[in-house]
Amino acid sequence: MALMNKLVEVFPTRPLKVMNLKQEGSMHQIRRLLAAIILFALALFMAIRNYPGLIDDYKISQNPVVVDYDVEGTCRARRMVDNCSVKITTDTGQVIKRDYTFIGGEKGNYQVVTVASADDPSLVTINLAIDNMRTVFVATTGLILLLLLVTWMSLGCFLRTHKMIKVIKEINGQKLTPVIVPVKLVSYGKIITALYRASNAQGINAKYAANFNKDSNGGPIIIGDKIRNKCNVLAVVGESNSVPILLDQEFMRCDFTYNEIQALKEALS
Repeated sequence: MALMNKLVEVFPTRPLKVMNLKQEGSMHQIRRLLAAIILFALALFMAIRNYPGLIDDYKISQNPVVVDYDVEGTCRARRMVDNCSVKITTDTGQVIKRDYTFIGGEKGNYQVVTVASADDPSLVTINLAIDNMRTVFVATTGLILLLLLVTWMSLGCFLRTHKMIKVIKEINGQKLTPVIVPVKLVSYGKIITALYRASNAQGINAKYAANFNKDSNGGPIIIGDKIRNKCNVLAVVGESNSVPILLDQEFMRCDFTYNEIQALKEALS
């Protein structure tokens, strides 16, 4: 409480210009949105590429029968993953092309036989696909879920930052008041993201995010102790919106003068 009184005493009473930090600019927001779109598209591509074949292989595995069909194909091994492209020619001349991914593939040439479904002879695969079906399903599903999780995180960061930028536009040029806000800090390389909740103009408690760069603005101004990744930080609120906007250690968020910055640093020390 004593600290807040000291900050209020030295805090500028004039209207202040509020700005986005560099990593909250339009280009960074576009990159986050593009990253979410690309990751989602990659997850969708993996699902479309793998699941139809896995479904066919499962159907075949329920009632398999070995068939003597001609098989041509090539495999490319990359560490523990083998990608195989196979062309199967049936006894009626039908050509079936399939792409397979094997986890922890064998070394050397593959010895394969063709397998069809006794219930639906049009479903044809190779024995290796049946043998690796469960492993491929688990690996594919795990990777897709991971991509969707990162997509959700990127989209969430974009939306929270977007909401905060709207607040900045609303309070820009107003008289500001210092406040202390509890946040959760998450670091990605040089970027520090502070996540926090606040009631917006409609009285709805929403999530917001502020992004800081360790090199350019140092991060948020932490007040008191940091327990794991949770702490209190210094922020400001405007006259027309009660959502806090977090200040940075270099005081670049607002157009403070040199003397105002020195006075605030002295009050914080």
